[in-house]
Amino acid sequence: MSATVNMPGSRLLAAYLGEIRFEFIKALRTPQFAVPTLFFPIMFYTLFALALGSRGGGGSLTSFANYGVFGCMGPGLFGFGVALAVERELGLLTLKQALPSPAGSYLIARAVMAMLFVGLITLMLMTLAVLFAHAPLTLGQATQIFCVNVLGTLPFCAIGMFVGSLVSGQAAVAICNLIFLPMSFLSGLWFPIGILPKFLVDIAPTWPAYHLSQLALRAVDAPNSGSPAIHVLALVVITVLFFILAMRRLQSGGYRLLGARPRRTLAIVTGTAAVVAALLFAGVFGGRATDAASAATGAASAATGTPAPESPAGVAVPQVVELSNFDAGSAATAYGVGWGAAGDDMRGGNSHATQQLVDGGAGSSKGALEVTGAIGDGIQYPFAGTMFFPQGPPMQGLMDFSGKKTLTFQARGDGRRYMLMVISGLAVEGIPLMFDFETGPDWHEVRLDLAKFGSVDWKRVRAIGVGTMGPVGPFRFAIDDVRLE
Repeated sequence: MSATVNMPGSRLLAAYLGEIRFEFIKALRTPQFAVPTLFFPIMFYTLFALALGSRGGGGSLTSFANYGVFGCMGPGLFGFGVALAVERELGLLTLKQALPSPAGSYLIARAVMAMLFVGLITLMLMTLAVLFAHAPLTLGQATQIFCVNVLGTLPFCAIGMFVGSLVSGQAAVAICNLIFLPMSFLSGLWFPIGILPKFLVDIAPTWPAYHLSQLALRAVDAPNSGSPAIHVLALVVITVLFFILAMRRLQSGGYRLLGARPRRTLAIVTGTAAVVAALLFAGVFGGRATDAASAATGAASAATGTPAPESPAGVAVPQVVELSNFDAGSAATAYGVGWGAAGDDMRGGNSHATQQLVDGGAGSSKGALEVTGAIGDGIQYPFAGTMFFPQGPPMQGLMDFSGKKTLTFQARGDGRRYMLMVISGLAVEGIPLMFDFETGPDWHEVRLDLAKFGSVDWKRVRAIGVGTMGPVGPFRFAIDDVRLE
């Protein structure tokens, strides 16, 4: 592609727009790309979100945001990477260089084509979320999530471009699939990331899909974690890094897709992309949550007359091993607010639970705590069971459990799988730890090794719960001899 052809501004713009138009139409007329790219995110959202009874609340918005990120990955990886590999392998890329096209028009057209596909996917997901899931999606949230998704495909375009510069067309399909599916799984797009083993939770920030997911969740006011600035910086760095690596590889193979002065154009394109992406993302997320947090901190400081600490730890846990044994005929605990039945009605659900003290605890002890109830289908992520708040008013006090190594209790039940849930952190956001365990008619010990779960802020624990998230229907379980050692 020659950069020496002098063209008027209007003809130059027409040339870029024409290249974009041709790439978009070509992609639409390629069923093996267009059909799975456009309809797989829609199909998965319909099957796993709508079919599971998502009818509003935070759960439906969480699924909507995550499946939108899932839809961002395909157009970039396959539409850019696989197509580039095939055209390079067939010699079409060499032919394009002989055409009097403006510098970078091929790459720009590919990237815009991927962004247009993501825009279509996002609009279809919005339609499903509003009309069928009845998600409380506001116009402002819709605008933000649209910007996040469309711009968020750029890191995957860069990764796909790097793959396409390295391997053949057939190999590119396999490699992009190996990137696409595991990254979706490990980034928490299909289920809460907190249920993964600790080492997988620790490496989640290495995946661009994870950072994009946190930005998307923030855009719709769903639970998220981390700083938006860090997420944006990570995505910009990934985009620029893989773009540079891909261009170096292509230039070493004789492809000059950025015109007669590739280094100059590469520096301009890279710098502009980084600045524009940072500014656009900052505009989408700038200040709303940060300003709210600062205002809340300032108000608290003014009320108390003392500076608010940046990251206060919770109250140190008392040196008591046995938290509760239920032998005294009470659900009280050695410290904090005792065990209390909890459902999801506060989040718009219809799951409920009741609890009572029963005779015949574990190890022939006097009593145990039995919890019964039913899981409903009012929201996507229902929950019912019993909750323990270790410090102060429920969900407000923080307790430091970092000095403890294990949490154990005895459990029995109706054969369902149940979970231990730990809610922690300075803010009630993000996904809590959920540790599954089996139940049966006989008592057995459930043991949680605290050091293995890095997703929990053990210095700032707000609540510990035992319960279930489904399937829909009645449940019954009992716990006894809860210990923290």
